[in-house]
Amino acid sequence: MVNKMGEQRRYIRISTVLPVEFYFIGESNKRLSPYLQGFTNNIGKGGICLIVNDLWWGFADRLVIGSKLGVNINIFLGKAPIFAICRIVWKEAIRYTNYYQYRCGLEFELIEDKKKAILFTYGVFKKFTPYLVTAILLSLGLTTGFSFWKNTQVSLKNKQIIRDYNNILIELNNLKDTLRRERENTSMLIEEQKEREHRVEELEKELYDWQIKYNFLERTKDNQDIVNKMEKKIARLKNYISTLKRENDFLKRRINESGRISNTILDRLKMQEKITYWESKKVVEGMCDWIRNRQDKRSGLVLSYEGDKELERLAFTYDQALAVITFLIFDDYQRAKKILDFYLNELNNNRPIYNAYYTNGKVNEYIIHSGVNAWLGIASLNYIFKTNDTSYLFLAERVADFLEKMMDEEGGIRGGPDIYWYSTEHNLDSFAFFRLLGLLTGKKHYYQLSNKISDWITRYVYTHRDVPVLRGKGDATVATDTYAWSITTFGPEDLLRLDMDPDEIVKFAINNCEVETTFSRQGQLLRVRGFDFAKFRNLPRGGVISCEWTAQMILAFQIMASYYKDKDMLKYEDYLNKVIFYSNELQKMIIPSPSPAGKSNPVLPYASLPFADTGHGWRTPKANMVGSLSATAYFLITYRGYNPLRGEFLDVCLERLYNKEEK
Repeated sequence: MVNKMGEQRRYIRISTVLPVEFYFIGESNKRLSPYLQGFTNNIGKGGICLIVNDLWWGFADRLVIGSKLGVNINIFLGKAPIFAICRIVWKEAIRYTNYYQYRCGLEFELIEDKKKAILFTYGVFKKFTPYLVTAILLSLGLTTGFSFWKNTQVSLKNKQIIRDYNNILIELNNLKDTLRRERENTSMLIEEQKEREHRVEELEKELYDWQIKYNFLERTKDNQDIVNKMEKKIARLKNYISTLKRENDFLKRRINESGRISNTILDRLKMQEKITYWESKKVVEGMCDWIRNRQDKRSGLVLSYEGDKELERLAFTYDQALAVITFLIFDDYQRAKKILDFYLNELNNNRPIYNAYYTNGKVNEYIIHSGVNAWLGIASLNYIFKTNDTSYLFLAERVADFLEKMMDEEGGIRGGPDIYWYSTEHNLDSFAFFRLLGLLTGKKHYYQLSNKISDWITRYVYTHRDVPVLRGKGDATVATDTYAWSITTFGPEDLLRLDMDPDEIVKFAINNCEVETTFSRQGQLLRVRGFDFAKFRNLPRGGVISCEWTAQMILAFQIMASYYKDKDMLKYEDYLNKVIFYSNELQKMIIPSPSPAGKSNPVLPYASLPFADTGHGWRTPKANMVGSLSATAYFLITYRGYNPLRGEFLDVCLERLYNKEEK
């Protein structure tokens, strides 16, 4: 036994079980037996431990110290067994119930160094593989757990940001309402105080006249009864004047107190506005992250909706155009480029631009609409204007070729191939596209096409009747986006040249499409004002706020405020107040991303009510709390104060308004 332990200490051994075939070798390396079966117990740099169960009778006696064996060691996945000539250096026999087990220490006498290294390395690998696998699994588990914990923390933080921001907006609105009421109260007190001052002046004149008469009668000593009555009259007047003066002094104190209250509220309001600005930056960054995280890494397309299973993995082309513009105004050119690359590849492969795809790039909706193509063209032109990269001019020119084919002799753009209705929205889109393309290329032909569309719109869309902007040719349905886009496409000056009053267009949209409704968010009921898809009074569902179309109206108000900034201060202030008011109202509807991948980032829903009839042939998403790319992107566009239909930044910017640069 001592010999055995001594031999064991000579080698570094690793417990590894491998099948072994061996035979006995006699003098002159003569083979003395057939191949017998065994297995390794240990592998070392100098040899192996061989275990044999129930060796055939006659061979067990040969298994003695000093015997030589020819051994084939089979390695898992090895191409051929490793052969070695070994010498037995120790041996033991263990008696079991039905058989003997022989254990022998074999020392290598002849083996290739390369094969020895392979054998030992394999033994090491096999020994430590379970530990390595365990470590990897443990590491993966810890990483997964940490990632889950971190994502949970991010999700909770984002939800808290949204809750805090909503509370800030509510507090801001409350302070504004309180300040407005206090100022109205101050104005009322001032009016009352002025009335009393005026009344005192009148009564003092009357008292003066009575005093002269009294003095005269008193000197003449005539008619003492009249003199007595005059004394009483004068006394009553003096008493009344004194009362009015006391009331007047009280009103002055009330006015001063109201003024101090207003100043206190104003100071709180300014502080709240600063808080709103800094918190809005977090919300805006979260919205940008939501759009970035929803972009498919391969196709570049961005998920249009999140939270409705029926709309999973869908990417609508119109939404992709808005995503391109959003990436551009936040200087994320590579992400914008990825979207445009997808559509450029489609055109290079002679495929048309369809309305909707899956995020993996496969077509979902084999429908081609003119307006959708125009918006993709507008996005590509905005990219060129912003970066001076003309890589996507081909895309814009292909869109131009398509839209020109959709144009009739009068200049109207049909809805698409094999479509014979005319939409105001599609024609406004196409007009804006051709004007931008003409501005970029300087080609007269594109200007002529934009002018033809403008003439068609003037002839068939803009009226001076009860409905100033028709939804389409011969269609008097009210569509809110046509009012907003009339302002963003033409602008106030061009509308006036077309004999259309931009103020009346805005006024009509407010009077007919503005709604106040209840929005439910995570068990919290909020009263919100915004804009419906249509003239809601004509629909039995009641008012529904479209977040995207409300953002479109905010952009229209920004354009109107920019127009009046140096022309009419009252109108400028009025539109400025509308921008801030409706922006704050819209932000009340911000929800946390409804999917785990969204990490509860802030996002705007498509509408205030699920599965509601828009009045234009489609319904809002079925599920509650559905995150919308178009709504979120359009709000971010208004935040930066950018008009994509003219490719320009505006003087009035929501970001600067929050930062009080627009005062």
